[in-house]
Amino acid sequence: MLKIGIFVLFAAISISHSEDITFDFTLDMDDVQVSQWMNDDVISIPGGVVPFEDGNPSLQGIPYTFLLPQGSSITDVTVDVHTRVTLDGKYDITPVNYLVFSRPFALAERSSVYLSNTPFPASPVEQTACGNRTGFRLGSFTLVPFSYSPLEGELSVITSATVTVECSQDPEVQDIALTSRQINTAATGLQGIVSNPSRIADYAPAVREATDGDPVWVAIGLASFESLLQPLVDLRNQHTGESEYVTVEWIEANYSGWDTQEKIRNYLKDQFYSHSLVYALMVGDYGPTTRISWLKYGSDTLYDVVDHYYMDLDGTWDYDNDHQYCEANDGLTYYTDLYVGRFSSNSTSLMQNIVDKTMFYATTPPAGSWQKTAVLIGAGLWSGYWGSAVCEDMDDFIPADWAVEKLYETSGGHPNNQVAVINAGCSFVAPQGHGWYGGISWLNYSPLDIIAISNYNQLVNLDRLAVFHSMSCTTGELTTSGCIAERLHFSALGGAVAVMFNSSYGWGTPPAMGPSEWLEVHFAEQLFTNQIYEIGVAQAFAKDALYSMTGVPLTGWVIQENNLLGDPALVFVSGQTGIEGGQVESPMLPALGTPFPNPFSGSCSISYDIPVSGTTSITVFDLSGRVVRSIYSGSLPVGTGNVVFDGSDSNGNPLPPGCYPVVLNGPSGTASTMMVVAR
Repeated sequence: MLKIGIFVLFAAISISHSEDITFDFTLDMDDVQVSQWMNDDVISIPGGVVPFEDGNPSLQGIPYTFLLPQGSSITDVTVDVHTRVTLDGKYDITPVNYLVFSRPFALAERSSVYLSNTPFPASPVEQTACGNRTGFRLGSFTLVPFSYSPLEGELSVITSATVTVECSQDPEVQDIALTSRQINTAATGLQGIVSNPSRIADYAPAVREATDGDPVWVAIGLASFESLLQPLVDLRNQHTGESEYVTVEWIEANYSGWDTQEKIRNYLKDQFYSHSLVYALMVGDYGPTTRISWLKYGSDTLYDVVDHYYMDLDGTWDYDNDHQYCEANDGLTYYTDLYVGRFSSNSTSLMQNIVDKTMFYATTPPAGSWQKTAVLIGAGLWSGYWGSAVCEDMDDFIPADWAVEKLYETSGGHPNNQVAVINAGCSFVAPQGHGWYGGISWLNYSPLDIIAISNYNQLVNLDRLAVFHSMSCTTGELTTSGCIAERLHFSALGGAVAVMFNSSYGWGTPPAMGPSEWLEVHFAEQLFTNQIYEIGVAQAFAKDALYSMTGVPLTGWVIQENNLLGDPALVFVSGQTGIEGGQVESPMLPALGTPFPNPFSGSCSISYDIPVSGTTSITVFDLSGRVVRSIYSGSLPVGTGNVVFDGSDSNGNPLPPGCYPVVLNGPSGTASTMMVVAR
C-alpha cells in the first residue's frame, strides 16, 4: 500500500515544555530502490515525494504534517543524524521534469547543481510551512534523507536520526472560536493527515455555541434559480442541518467587496467565523459566482475558475491589492475552511437535471453491486509512462471487497469498452489520460476518445450515477461552453452525480508522481480508506494532504484548478444508510428490459417492471439528449408489461441508424436502457 511514510518508525513523538515536537526517523536500506529511466538513475522510497524545482536532481523526501498549539508556528526543524550510509557506485540522478500532461514529453535542462560537487540538497529540511485548517494550526515540512554530490556521483542516505520541530507563539496568528459541528468535521479528516492525531483535542480551537437559525449549508446563486433549488434546500434542512438559498443580489446589497466574488467570499467568512457555516454550493456557470485565477508558473497562467477561493478563508487572496486574485504572492495558505461545490449551468433545464440527479442519488439509489464497483482507466501519457501507474496507486486504497474494473492502455493498444463498463454499473470512475475541454483520450490507436463530447451521451446510467475524478488537462475548463465535466454532470441520461476535473493543466514529474497524480491518490485514500464519505469533505482533505507535501512545486496550482461539480454535502453511495445517512428505506425502482430485437430495423418490444403505480413516461432520446419520441405517457399499474416502438420519430419519420437511450420516469424513480437502430 502506498502510505505516506510507511517505513518511518515514530519510536517516540514527544512534546516538550516549550511545545517542541521530537521524533525518531529510521529508514531501512531495503526500502531504497534504484532503477533506470532514459539512461538516468532514479532513486525512490515508499511514499516519497520530490520537493525540488524543474531541472534539479530528482531526490525524494517524506512529508510530515503536525498539529501545533493554537497561535504558534514552526520556527525551525533540526535533524540530528545518527547513521548515514553511502551507496556503492556512482549515480547520475535524473532531473526533475515538470510537464503538462497534454504537451509532448521534453526532458528538463539540468540546473547548475549538476556542475558542482556541493552536496544537494544543502539541508535535509529546506522549507517549512504553517497554516490554519478550520481553526486548527498545522505545520509541515519534507525531510529529504538523501545527499548527492553530482560531479563525483556520490549518493548517501540518512538511515536514523532524531528530528526536532521547534515551535513558538506567532503574534500574527489569531485564535478563533468555532462551533462543534465545524470543529468535529475538520477533526475527523485531520486524523488521516497529521502525524500526531492524539493532540487533536488538545490543540483544537475554542468552541462557541451555534445560534439557532444559522445555516450550516447554503446555496448561493441568482434569484432566478431559487425556486428550482428549493427541493435540495429542503432535503438539506432534513438531513444536513439548517439550510438556505442565498441570492447573489442580496449579498451584493449587504456585503462590501471590490467585486461580486469578493462580496460572496466576505459573506462566507462572516457565516463561517461568526455563525455556523460548513458547506457552500455555488449555483451557476461562468459569471458572477466564479473567481478567475491569475496564478502563474513560468510562462503559463492558470486563468480559469478556482472555487478554492471560497474554501480557504484566510486573508483576501489579493494581498498586493492589484485585483488579480490567487497569485503566488497573494499570501495563500490553501488549507481549507469550508466545503464547496458547484452546480455549473446557467440553463434552467440543465440545472433541473443536476438537481434531479442529486436528489435521486441522495434519496433513492438502488441497491446492488454497482455501489462497490470502481472503474480505473489508465491511458498512455508519454512514451513509456502510463496513467495505469496512478490507477494502481489509487487501487491500493480501494477495499478488498470492492470490484475494480481496470481498463489500461499499453504499447500494444487499449480497450474500448469503457462506456459499456460504466453503464453496467459503478459508483466511482477515475479516467487518467490526456485531456482537453471536450474530453479525455487514449494516447494512441483509434478510437481515441475515452469519455468525451463524442460519446458521453451513450452513458445511460441514470439510476446508478458515478463520482468521477481525473488529473487530465482542462477537462473542467469552466470558462468554455460545456466542458466534459459539465456535460457529465448535467446529462439527462446519466453520467455523473459529482465530477472533480481540472480547469487547467494537469502536472506530472516523470518518472516520479507529480502533484496532479498525488491529488488522485489522496482522494482515493480519503474516500475509501479514511471513509470520508461526504464528497466535498473528501475532496477538501485530499487537497489538504497535497498541500502538506511542503516544497513540492505546483501543489497550489493543482489545488486551485481541481473544482468539485456537485453538492459538497452529498454522501457517497457506499457510505449511505437510508436517505443521506438516515433510516428511511428507499422504495423499489422501476426497470426497463433490453429491447427485443436489438439492433432492430422495423420495430422492437421493450419490457418494464413498475413497483409503484402512478403516472409514468417512457421516452426515446438521441445521443445529444434531445427527445426523439414519447412512447408512453400515462398511468401504469404495479407489475410487468411491455411497449412496442415502431422505430419512428414524433413526426412519423424513420429514425436514422444509431444508438438511442430510452428512459422511464415513474413515481418511484427512473430506469434506462439503450436501443440500436439498424437500417
